[in-house]
Amino acid sequence: MRRRFYLVNEVGSTFYFDYTHNCVIEELDGLGFEFEIEYEDFNARFVETKRTIPQRTIDFTLDFIDGYQGFTRWREFLTKSKEMRLFYEADAGKKYCFVNIKSSTKTQLEQGVLKTQVKIDCLSLWLVNKSAHIDVTDTGGGKVYSYEYPYVYAISFNGKVTVYNDSPRNVPLLIRLYGNCYNPRVIIRQNGVDVQTLRLSVDERDEPLIEISSDPVNQYIKLIYGGEEIDYYDKQDFSCDNFLFLPPGESEIFFDPGVREEATCEIAYKEEYIAH
Repeated sequence: MRRRFYLVNEVGSTFYFDYTHNCVIEELDGLGFEFEIEYEDFNARFVETKRTIPQRTIDFTLDFIDGYQGFTRWREFLTKSKEMRLFYEADAGKKYCFVNIKSSTKTQLEQGVLKTQVKIDCLSLWLVNKSAHIDVTDTGGGKVYSYEYPYVYAISFNGKVTVYNDSPRNVPLLIRLYGNCYNPRVIIRQNGVDVQTLRLSVDERDEPLIEISSDPVNQYIKLIYGGEEIDYYDKQDFSCDNFLFLPPGESEIFFDPGVREEATCEIAYKEEYIAH
């Protein structure tokens, strides 16, 4: 497979770097990786104490085959874009990272081709979107109230799904709970052991959407109903983790809505890679 690069902005507009769009990349640098590693000296024996991933910069030259017209198209795309993702497709699959265009020079036209030296600041590692859907199943039981009530409380109306995180570190989850719930729980298990738990102290009967984002730069819990958003940060059971991060490897995610009726848990996360 021939490798392919393109930018996508926040509204889905795409800028392709290929011959069919009169814009090609040459002299590409910055697709590898490096670590910043600190060591402690124990009598000339060095032991690693800290490992971090520094911010990456990608440098390349763009050749606009259609000259100034191509450069104008490039400039207008950048001007209209507030958030951009750089996509990279190759034999290893398709990944993307969030980026900022730091600079883009402009040269004289030579044989109809205009060149620009581009510097891109990477704002994330290479990412792959993953998602999972938990189907709730009724295993019987539960407490049925004798008076009229919108649903029936239960211990055993729950579901689970097996997911995989192929990246080398924990990644934040975006969790959406649909339907009625009573003190719902979402539990991450590995090898049969509970490693993280989300629990909310709520009693919802209007089938709302509850959304929980664990992204460290956009962490929130909110209820969405009838076009309104309500902050639910204070609805956490603070004895639990609540903002869940999926560990590397295979995990089982367990969902208990706390009621014996249909409820859905959708999970989304981004696997992270230091290189493509």
